[in-house]
Amino acid sequence: MGKDVARKPAARPGERPAARPGERPAARHQGKAEEKYHGVRACEALFARRPGDIIRVYVAEERRRQFAALLAHCAKARLGFQVVAQENLARISASTHHEGIVILARACPRWGMPDLLRAIEERRLKGPLLYLDGIQNPHNLGAILRTAAHFGTAAVLGAHGDLPPLSPAAVRVAEGAAEHVPVCDLADPRADLLRLKELGFRVVATSSHRGSPLSPKSLGGKIVLVLGSEGEGVSKPIAALADEAVQIPGTGAVESLNVSVACGILLAEAWRSSERGASR
Repeated sequence: MGKDVARKPAARPGERPAARPGERPAARHQGKAEEKYHGVRACEALFARRPGDIIRVYVAEERRRQFAALLAHCAKARLGFQVVAQENLARISASTHHEGIVILARACPRWGMPDLLRAIEERRLKGPLLYLDGIQNPHNLGAILRTAAHFGTAAVLGAHGDLPPLSPAAVRVAEGAAEHVPVCDLADPRADLLRLKELGFRVVATSSHRGSPLSPKSLGGKIVLVLGSEGEGVSKPIAALADEAVQIPGTGAVESLNVSVACGILLAEAWRSSERGASR
């Protein structure tokens, strides 16, 4: 669904050159071992889900009572915490959107294909899988994670080094969802999607220009829903794996929807489909 970041056939001056045939592409994004997360919902979810990953806490005076349990945890675990002024929080978080709380913690864990397969085998995952193809904007990733959590998406997948990192900005935009929806890096997306197809998943690609109109039937059952960048859409190698292509009907007045908006429409329809199936 189409103009997040367009993929170029050849590198321009200063850009990373394309990989040679048979060579694994160099990672565009490198994660960090620790991050300074900020935002009320993001920090509440981090404390609820990963208290052992917290290293240090910075909080504004006006948030002190709200995060009393977090500060008590820090005191008990002998972790550093500090009540600081708003301007210092902006400096520490490198953001004006800190909302009065910053937590230095280990980075959000990422899954690999073995983790995903294990969770599928153990039947710990419910809902559709979402594959992001060429989507580079961390804010879009955050917005997609928030929508994915709301509509019960099992996991968000993407190519290793291509899918944006769970940066503090992305985690804040996700409003806590980054702690609930696993993000899975695929080392070999084509082979990994084929493996999922062997396990009974249908791959449903989205398009702005072709495919069947969106319907509950197209999004029912075990599916991997593929969303492409706003510039190029779903790449040809991934589109070739699709069992079906769907598009969101509209007036045609604009070429495409923002990818996070398109994601919301698609996942809402998938949710309704699963609810209809459960009520039968």
